[in-house]
Amino acid sequence: MNEYERVSGWSGVVSVALTNAAILLATLASPSFSWTTHALSNLGYSGDPVATPVTTLLFDGGLVVGGVVGLGFGYVLWVRSRNVVEKLAVPLFGVALLGMAGVGVFPYPKALHAPSAMTLYLGTMAAMTTYGVGNALAGARRRAAGTVALVGLHVGVWWWWLSGGGLSRGGLAVPEMLGALLFSAWVLWTARWHLVGERATPAA
Repeated sequence: MNEYERVSGWSGVVSVALTNAAILLATLASPSFSWTTHALSNLGYSGDPVATPVTTLLFDGGLVVGGVVGLGFGYVLWVRSRNVVEKLAVPLFGVALLGMAGVGVFPYPKALHAPSAMTLYLGTMAAMTTYGVGNALAGARRRAAGTVALVGLHVGVWWWWLSGGGLSRGGLAVPEMLGALLFSAWVLWTARWHLVGERATPAA
């Protein structure tokens, strides 16, 4: 593994750490944020009662910085891909990260906020699923099954939430954060695979 690939692998780790820390700190900095009442996006809208200049800086800034840093992870995913399906997952991953940055650039209730959020969540599921299929084709079937399981959990979270009253009910932050954590787990797992696992060694 060369230095560019190593930096790329660590960019995935740093992106996850930055983004999740910023979100959690924003929830703690808010004077009245509630996981059972609000959406995470409330923290990034300066006109919302739960938001402050600190929460908007942390939430919006964290998503933008995390999204930009995370794009660097695509390099090692691309150069270490072992088939075309794994490579197809890389632009999907990039689109998802651009969606994440877009949520911060276009805070609620700007018109592009909802499309950015949809791009983030659907993009992460599409990227993970595609990469998992590529892993299976490359012979990494156990890893592929783990990836598909994470996607299934993500879909299940949103099915559970929508079946209980739809997007309009309070507490949207709960499925949003669960989805973010599932994606974060996949990024960390995949980064480890490329930094110290099987993918740290070039294919024969």
